[in-house]
Amino acid sequence: MAAWNVEALRRALGSDEALAPRFSTPSRTWGVDEAALVSVLRATGLPSTVWPELDLDGLLLAHACLKNDAMALRVLDAELLPPVAAALRRRASADDVDEAMQVLRARLLVGAEPKLTKYSGRGPLGAFLRIAASNVLSNLRPVVANVTDDDDLAAVPDASDLESKLARRDQQQQFRQVFREAVQSLTARERSLLRMSLLDGLSIDELAPMYGAHRASVARWVSAAKERLSAITRSKLSVALQLPEDDVERLLTSVQNGFELSLSRALRESGNSAPKIG
Repeated sequence: MAAWNVEALRRALGSDEALAPRFSTPSRTWGVDEAALVSVLRATGLPSTVWPELDLDGLLLAHACLKNDAMALRVLDAELLPPVAAALRRRASADDVDEAMQVLRARLLVGAEPKLTKYSGRGPLGAFLRIAASNVLSNLRPVVANVTDDDDLAAVPDASDLESKLARRDQQQQFRQVFREAVQSLTARERSLLRMSLLDGLSIDELAPMYGAHRASVARWVSAAKERLSAITRSKLSVALQLPEDDVERLLTSVQNGFELSLSRALRESGNSAPKIG
């Protein structure tokens, strides 16, 4: 069908008929008519008031994949999964990523409760797949004993980043300790935002629906988390090295300029960095 028929949608929605004009037509409906659409929406378990705000393109594609629609499966394999694999390659070997992606595809589509049944359309389907893939990768790789999520985030950038500025080994060790303490000073939301934006590569547009917030708000949160982590690190390192903060600022300029790259590299070996799905 080329577009939702508003009157047919009103009838299918029943007591929620007033919502009908708010629905946008997805690029493909995958043979789902108005009545079937409402059944799919009800299956999400979400209140009807949020239905028009969901990612209908992703929701209907997931529904079609679970129905074993050949074209939908081709879209999943050719358009959605390759960027997910590319994101994983920033933190794992090609062999590990290949294995994780094979496991992911199977778990998405088969079993008593395929993972795609967990997708509610709250955020982009691509973001859902990235987090699911990250969880699969984490489960495939050995977990280091006594390592917590905070320890993962508090991993320190490679020593080469500090080589010219923090030449002495004791200074490098102090930076590691200070950085760990700074990470632990962040709120749970700040740590989660940094993990998903820097490690899992989720964009602001992908993160915003997960928090039910406007993209501008989430962008401010991510920026503030980076700035707070940097400020706490500078303050604590100033005390540890017994140097004025201005001197520490100059000392760490190269680290700060490459902060996202450094933190992403530090998180590459993270074990459980993504929120669990299902």
